[in-house]
Amino acid sequence: MRRSVGFVGRWGGAVVAAVSVLALVGCGSGGDGQAETKAQAGEPVFDPCSVPQDVLLAIGVNPESEERDILGVKQPGWSLCNWNDSPGISFLVTIFATGRPLEEILTNERFVDVTPVDLAGREAFTVRETSDRRNEHCDVVLAAGPDTLMIRTSLAKGLPMSESPCPRAIENAKLLELSLPR
Repeated sequence: MRRSVGFVGRWGGAVVAAVSVLALVGCGSGGDGQAETKAQAGEPVFDPCSVPQDVLLAIGVNPESEERDILGVKQPGWSLCNWNDSPGISFLVTIFATGRPLEEILTNERFVDVTPVDLAGREAFTVRETSDRRNEHCDVVLAAGPDTLMIRTSLAKGLPMSESPCPRAIENAKLLELSLPR
């Protein structure tokens, strides 16, 4: 629990960004049971925390820094896991998994700069959130089996607007690619 509090203190913006990603497609509660059924149907199969330790080390994150969900709270329709590069914490990698289709994520108005990238023959895209005013995040979005994954790289201090966190996000996605379902 104490580790989570430190995470929020240092990465409050990352937590807000994670919540905003999860809000991008939202889960309604209409009281008629349809929204609940839809959320259950959209649950991902892939467990983002199942990434092998050697892959996490290749990316440069500390496997022991693993945090599941948002402060341990499961989000309907989503699973997520993140790691940082302890101890100085200059970056964070988060994998979001959802059962929602890739097109639904890519066409959401919260994302800009949707750019195709080659990821070992997979259809993948980099996206940036419109709320990322400090140039701190870049997501690589791809289909993985029946799920859609967002692999986010977040930088602690951001970058000058002339630079992008996307090259690092793409490199991280390439390192992760072999451990993801097809």
